[in-house]
Amino acid sequence: MKLAELARTRLRLHPTAWRGASAALRFVGWSIAVVVSLDLAFRHFAWERALGVGVGISVAILVALLGLALVRLVRRGPLHFWWGLLLTTATLAITYAAVVSPQGFAALLAAVLGSTIALGGGFAMLRSHGFTWPRAIAAGAGGIGLAMLAIALLLPGWTVHRSKTWQPQHVAALDVPNPGLPGPLPIHTLTYGSGSDLHRTEYGADADLKTEPVDGSHLIEGWSGPAGWARTRYWGFDAKHLPRQGRIWFPEGSGPFPLVLMVHGNHNMEEFSDAGYAYLGELFASRGSIAVSVDENFLNSSFADLLGGFDGGLKKENDARGWLLLEHLRLWREWNQTPDHPFHRKVDLDRVVLIGHSRGGEAVAIAALFNRLPFYPDDARVAFDYGFGLRGVIAIAPSDAQYSPRGRPTVFRDLSYLVIHGGNDGDVQSYMGSAQYSRIKFDSCKDCFKAGFYLIGANHGQFNTDWGRDDLGDAWGRMLNLAPIMDPSAQRNAAEVLFGAFLEVVFNGRDEYRDFLANPATGLAWLGPETEFVNQYSAAGNTSIANFEEDDDVTTGSAPGVRISGIELARWSENEIPLKWEDLDSAAALIAWNRADNKPVPELRIELDGPRAGAGQLNFSLAMSDTSPLDEDAEWTTPDSIDFHIVLTDHDGHESAVALSSVQSLYAPISVSTRKLALLDPVDPSEPVFQRYSIPLVHFEGFDPAILAAITLRFDVTSAGALYVDDVALAPAESGAVGATD
Repeated sequence: MKLAELARTRLRLHPTAWRGASAALRFVGWSIAVVVSLDLAFRHFAWERALGVGVGISVAILVALLGLALVRLVRRGPLHFWWGLLLTTATLAITYAAVVSPQGFAALLAAVLGSTIALGGGFAMLRSHGFTWPRAIAAGAGGIGLAMLAIALLLPGWTVHRSKTWQPQHVAALDVPNPGLPGPLPIHTLTYGSGSDLHRTEYGADADLKTEPVDGSHLIEGWSGPAGWARTRYWGFDAKHLPRQGRIWFPEGSGPFPLVLMVHGNHNMEEFSDAGYAYLGELFASRGSIAVSVDENFLNSSFADLLGGFDGGLKKENDARGWLLLEHLRLWREWNQTPDHPFHRKVDLDRVVLIGHSRGGEAVAIAALFNRLPFYPDDARVAFDYGFGLRGVIAIAPSDAQYSPRGRPTVFRDLSYLVIHGGNDGDVQSYMGSAQYSRIKFDSCKDCFKAGFYLIGANHGQFNTDWGRDDLGDAWGRMLNLAPIMDPSAQRNAAEVLFGAFLEVVFNGRDEYRDFLANPATGLAWLGPETEFVNQYSAAGNTSIANFEEDDDVTTGSAPGVRISGIELARWSENEIPLKWEDLDSAAALIAWNRADNKPVPELRIELDGPRAGAGQLNFSLAMSDTSPLDEDAEWTTPDSIDFHIVLTDHDGHESAVALSSVQSLYAPISVSTRKLALLDPVDPSEPVFQRYSIPLVHFEGFDPAILAAITLRFDVTSAGALYVDDVALAPAESGAVGATD
C-alpha cells in the first residue's frame, strides 16, 4: 500500500467521532462560557459590568461558531480529520491571540481544543463501535489533557527554586531607629467626597467633608459611546464632573504637618482600590504626616468597556490621573487657608510627597511635571496654576510612557524619587520604573536623590491590601504561578521601611536615612534577613565620570577630559538597555571578554584629566548580560556570578585593586516566569536589573585618592563574561560604608 493511501486510511475519522468531538466542544465551550460569565459578571455585580461581559462572551461564542463552521467545511473537503483539526486549531488560536488576548493564552486555548476533540471523538467511538486501542488512547489522552489543565488552573502554583542564593553587600548596620515602625502620635481618620457617591457611603452621606467636582473632559479620551454611557450610568457623573474624594489619616496636634497623597492604579473599577493603603496611611500619620488615599476608581477599567468593543473604555488616561492629584492638592490649599476649617493652618504645602501604584506610579510623575507647567501640554486652553511644594515622588511598580507629552516619556527634574518593583510582578512585568529613574536630572536641587529597589519575590498587588496575590484578577489570574510570591506582610514591610526612610529624609532632613536608601543592606534587620533585593542610588552631589549618555563616541566620558579605552575586549559598545517590554531610554556600556592565556588581561579603562575634590567613594552600577562573549558558533552558558578587580591608579603610577566579590557578587540576570507555564508568558523571563556598587576610596591601599588618574575594570578572575556598566561616579563618603565589617 502506498504511503499516501495508508495515511488517508489511518487519518480518516468516522462520522461518529466527528459528532462526538463536536458534542464535546459544545459542552466544554458552554461550560467555560457559563463559569466565566458568572465569575466576571456576578462578582462585584453591576448591570453595566454584566452587559459588557455578555458582549464579550457573545463575541467568543461567535468565534467558536465560525470555528465549528470551518470544521464542517474542512470535513466535507479534500482534507481529512487530523489535517482539518490542525488547521482549525491554528486558525482559532491565531484569531484568539490577535483579537482577544495578546498575553499568551493562545497555547492554552489550543491545548483545550485538542484535548476536548480527542476526548469527545474517542469516547463516542468507544461507545458506539467498541474497544480498540487507538480509540482508547485518543479518549484517554484527551481526558488526561483536560484533567491536567484543570488541575494546573486550580492549583495556586508551585515553588521555583533559584540555583543561586542572593547575598547582600557587606556593610555595617545603621544605628538609627527603624523608619517602618509606627510613631508615637495618636491618629485620626476622616473621609472627604462628593456626598452623592452611589456605591460608598464614606464618600456619600457619611463623608465628613463635602467637595465640589472638577472638569476633566479635556484630559480624558474614551468616556463616550456605549462604554461611556455605562461608565456614567454606574458612577452617576461624567468626565465633566469628576469628584475629589479621599481617605485621610492625620496625627493629633496643631501642625503644620507635611502632606502625602497616595493613589492606586488600574483595576476593575467596581473593585474599589483606594482603601488598600490604610497600612501606609496609619504609619505616616503616626510619624507626623497627613496621609490621603485618593479615589480614582472611576478612571479604572471595567468589563462594561466591552460595550464599546475590544477597544472601548478610557484611553491613555494617565494624564488625567496625574492632573487630578494636583486638583486634590488645590483642595488642600483651600482648606489650609479657610478659617474654621478642621485643617486650617494644619498643612505644610511646602512639604508634599506623591505616592502612586502601577498606573498611579506613572501618574505621580506626570503630576510632578504638570506642577511646574503653565498649561496642559496637549491642550493649552487648559491653564495650570499649581506650583505646590513637592519634595519627592514614590512609585510602586509603575507603568511608563502611557502618557507621552510631545510623543516623549515624562521627564521631571529636581525632585527626589524612589521606585520599588517586585521581581514576581505578574502585571507590570518589566521594571518600567527604572526608565523614569534614568530620566530624572538634578539641576538646581543640591539635596535631591533617586533610589531604586527591586524586591525579589514580590508581586504587583500585595502592596495594596485589596489587590493581594492575584495580579491579573478574574479568570486570567488562574494562569499565574502564585506559590513563589513572598509573604504579603514581608512585602508590605519593605514598603513601610523604604517609604518611611524616604519621608524622614525629604520631610525632616534626617540625612542618616540616606545611607539606608543608598544601600538598603545597612537596614537589613528592618527589612528582614530573608529579604532579597537589587538596588540603585544616585544623588545630586555625585560627580559623574561616565554615564554613557553624552554622545556616540565610546571613548568619551560624561565629565570633561574623561577618556575611555578597552584592551582585548570581545565586545564593547554603548547600547540602550533592553527591558522585557521595550528598551530602557538610557544607555550603558556593554562589555564582554574571553580571556586568553597568551594575551593581555581584558580591561576597560577610564582615565581622568585631573583630581576630583571631595570624593570619598567610587560608585558604579552593573548588570550581568546574557550576551555571549564567544564566537558566534560557540555554545555559551551565562555564569552564575562574575568577579573581577576594580583598580585605581593615581598620577604617580601607584595602583590599588579591590575584588568586586569583596563588595558583593554580580549575579546572573534574574529570570522569572510569572505564569504557571513559561509558554503562556508574553514576555522574556529576564531583563538587566542594575546593582549599585559603592566602594570607599580608603579601601584602596597604597594609592593617593587626591590625585586619582584612572579607574580600571580588570577582568582577571572570571575567564569569560558580559555585563553592562553604567553611572560611574565619584561621591562623598557615606557613613554606612560598603566593605565595612558587620
